[in-house]
Amino acid sequence: MIHVERDICLNIHYSAPEEVWKIIDEVYRSMGYWYGIENGCPTWKGDGTELCASVEPSGIQISGEMPDDMWKKWYGELTSKLTEKLGYPIGEPEDGYKFKYWEPFKKNYADIKTIDSKMIVFKDYATFFFEDFTEFKSEFSAECPRFVLSSELMELRIYFVSENSNKDMQDFCCELKRLGLTITE
Repeated sequence: MIHVERDICLNIHYSAPEEVWKIIDEVYRSMGYWYGIENGCPTWKGDGTELCASVEPSGIQISGEMPDDMWKKWYGELTSKLTEKLGYPIGEPEDGYKFKYWEPFKKNYADIKTIDSKMIVFKDYATFFFEDFTEFKSEFSAECPRFVLSSELMELRIYFVSENSNKDMQDFCCELKRLGLTITE
């Protein structure tokens, strides 16, 4: 067996709620070569395998050694089980797999730095791409007028808190329509 170093990240965000971590733990324990928790990390060992998982800002990291012929099957099974249990495609972000965010992002309209046909950038450099959203909705009737951009994976709420909230929101909706986005009210 040829020992091959593994070091991958999966698109599971560290901010996932407790119930998601319980599901992930169940999947981990169902995988071949499960060894247990060692030094606080889920671990798999045996037959030339020594892998461990940790939670990082870049996603769940799995690193260590596993022979190539075993890796393809093991990794495929892991991502398949996680995808089924979590309800969205799991894989490596560098391969185009998107993170799911369980809590909405909350921003103020006054904090928008730039907006163009592809993205909104806020003063804190938080950047959101329009292609990541499937619904664009104005909510004038909310306690505080807001605009919601959402998809299965994330939600961005933009709040309008100035004296001219309704006018600012109407201007924002017009700008998004000018960019070709379909707005629901």
